[in-house]
Amino acid sequence: DKEAEVFEEIATMDFPYEGIPTIPPRKNMTHLAFFCNGCRYRVEAYPDWTGEQVAKALWRGGIERANNPNGNTPGMKGPEDIALIYAGQVIPHTKKLEDFNVPPGCKVLIAIEKAKLQPGAKPDPDSAYWN
Repeated sequence: DKEAEVFEEIATMDFPYEGIPTIPPRKNMTHLAFFCNGCRYRVEAYPDWTGEQVAKALWRGGIERANNPNGNTPGMKGPEDIALIYAGQVIPHTKKLEDFNVPPGCKVLIAIEKAKLQPGAKPDPDSAYWN
């Protein structure tokens, strides 16, 4: 119900485009947003954090609920099973987000089960891939 408010996506006339309200620049730079299995997660994290720190914050923030027990992969059993992606690049758990130019307050990150990125991994049975 409050997704637009939480993710700062309420259009205003602060920066209109040809008289149309637009989404203003984000104000809260302390939170990053991740897409995972069709859901968005918002966690407090910073570009100087390592991938491991962010994965742990996501796990504590409830990403374990995105786990699909009926998938073709083992599922996420802990933060070590989460892969983070920004601009098409997988961020290793040992590297900092700033090494990949992740800006403060970024809202376009992906969190995915690491096993799904392995060679030969198949999409889940309910994936649009099979349509």
